[in-house]
Amino acid sequence: MKTSALLIVAALALASCGKSTPKPAKAAETPAAPQPVAVSEARIETEIANALAGTAPAPVVASANDLQREADSIIAKYPGKTATDLLNVPEVSTKLRNLLGKLAQDMALQARINGSVDLAAQIKGLEGAAKLDLDMKNYTPARTSRMLQAALSEDPNQLVAFLVSEIGEAAPDISFGGLDRAPNGVSIVPNPAAATTPKTEQPD
Repeated sequence: MKTSALLIVAALALASCGKSTPKPAKAAETPAAPQPVAVSEARIETEIANALAGTAPAPVVASANDLQREADSIIAKYPGKTATDLLNVPEVSTKLRNLLGKLAQDMALQARINGSVDLAAQIKGLEGAAKLDLDMKNYTPARTSRMLQAALSEDPNQLVAFLVSEIGEAAPDISFGGLDRAPNGVSIVPNPAAATTPKTEQPD
């Protein structure tokens, strides 16, 4: 947005200069041909395949750099808020809801998170059902940025990758280190609710 604003200001400045120093009229000139925009071969092939198959073009996915800039700008905009607070700001909350909706429909990704939790629980020596207890109020700016990037991506794969990475980082501290909660805020605790949930009987 800053670059666009600068370009607009520059264009206005050039226009005003042109008004103050008029030049003699010139003969009509042929407008310059628009410069072609570079498009990758993979993108061209994808669009051709979509056209032949009658499908809509794939949505544009934000790059890692774009997500990082967006996350860092949100952190700078709300300097007094914790990582937990930032999940509720307007710029994040809507995308997070969309993301969680997608995750709720992907059983494979849910199983990946549950598998990481179960493994950490076994290493810690917990018996029975366990759950992830994540405390984000003491997140560093760098960790907060990574968390926000996962949320802003609206890609459940990125969110799961972030959570699994956090659990993996915490495993030595909460198992061999004997800590109830790792420095990154991860804790693996018993989940009585899951243990007492009655199983649905399958019809004969």
